[in-house]
Amino acid sequence: MKATSNSGPGLYLYGVSRSAAARPARLRSAGVDGVHPPHPRACDEFVCWVSDVDPHGFAAAMQRNMENLDWLALHSVRHQQVVGEIAAKTTVIPARFATVFSGEAALFKNVRARKSALGKVFLKIANAEEWGVKVFAEARPARAATRAASSGKQYLQQKAARLKQRPGRNDTQVAELATKLERLAQASAPTGKVSGARPDLLWQATFLLSRARRKQWDQTLKQFVKRWEGARRIEVNGPWPPYSFVSDAE
Repeated sequence: MKATSNSGPGLYLYGVSRSAAARPARLRSAGVDGVHPPHPRACDEFVCWVSDVDPHGFAAAMQRNMENLDWLALHSVRHQQVVGEIAAKTTVIPARFATVFSGEAALFKNVRARKSALGKVFLKIANAEEWGVKVFAEARPARAATRAASSGKQYLQQKAARLKQRPGRNDTQVAELATKLERLAQASAPTGKVSGARPDLLWQATFLLSRARRKQWDQTLKQFVKRWEGARRIEVNGPWPPYSFVSDAE
C-alpha cells in the first residue's frame, strides 16, 4: 500500500480487516504518532484501521525523517504494535509503514479499487500466521587432544579441518528440514540471501502457517533440534501478522 499526498487532515493506515470478522472494541496500543489512538473505520465490506495525523506536523515530519534511524525505530515499532494487536483478534492485511491518505475519500477510493485483490489475499491468509526460521552452524569446542600449532602451516591445516567438520550451506539435512516445513506451510517467502556477513548462518526462510498445523510445525522443529544438538542451531521467530504474504493486495 503506497502513501498518498495529504493536503488536509490525514489518515494513517495500519491495515485492513473484514467488517464481518470479530474485531477489538478498543486497542491498547498508542498510535504511530504517540498522540492519536488507532480506531476502525468501515469501508463497504472492509474495516480500515487508522489514526488521525496532523499533515503539518507528523505527516510532514515523516517525510523528513525516513533516513533518521532513531525516529524510524520508534515509529515503526508503534506501527507494528498496532498491527500485532489487531492480528491477535482478527485477520488483518497489514499496510506498509508510513501509509498516509489525505482523508476518508482518498482512503475509501484506494480500498475500493483494490477490492478484488484484498478479497483474494484474505482467502490466502485466513487463520494463518507468519513465522521466520533460521539454521546456524554450532561452533564446536576444540578437541582437548589437539596440540598447539608449531607453525603457520600447521595452524592453517587445523583450521581447515575444523571448518570441514562444520555443516555447510548445501547440507542435505538442512534441505530436509526446509522441505518438511514447506509441506506444512501454506506458502513461503524469500528472506534475503545467506551471505558472508554471518558465516554460521546456513539457511533462512519465512513461512505462512495455518494455525491448525501449529502442533505439527512445533513437533517437526523439535525433532530437528534434538537430532542436530551440538551441530546446528534452529532459531524461530513468530507468530507475526503476515507481512511477507500480502503484496498482492497493494
